[in-house]
Amino acid sequence: MLANTSGFVYYVSITGITGTAAPDVAAVHQQVKRIKASTALPVAVGFGVKSPEQAKAIARGADGVVVGSALVDAIRDTIGPDGHGTAQTAPRVLGVVKGLARGLASARAFDGYG
Repeated sequence: MLANTSGFVYYVSITGITGTAAPDVAAVHQQVKRIKASTALPVAVGFGVKSPEQAKAIARGADGVVVGSALVDAIRDTIGPDGHGTAQTAPRVLGVVKGLARGLASARAFDGYG
């Protein structure tokens, strides 16, 4: 099934609309292991990952974490009445990214998943 693929495998961690539910970390790790048994490609996990804690937990079992809704929310929350970003948009987005990066960095320091 994955014989003619390249790049990475994107595993969708929840069903439904992204940003509306949180992934079941144990189930995600189990599915990532199943996928990795079939390919040498890195496995990135996305959908439902919004916080540094979620990113950290997912990263403990995956090669990458994809975040979209948290960034969209940060932008949406700082849009002015004219529909454009405000002076708060870039700092808010940067804050979200920094928090996620801290979560990922702490996951890589964890020994439990190699």
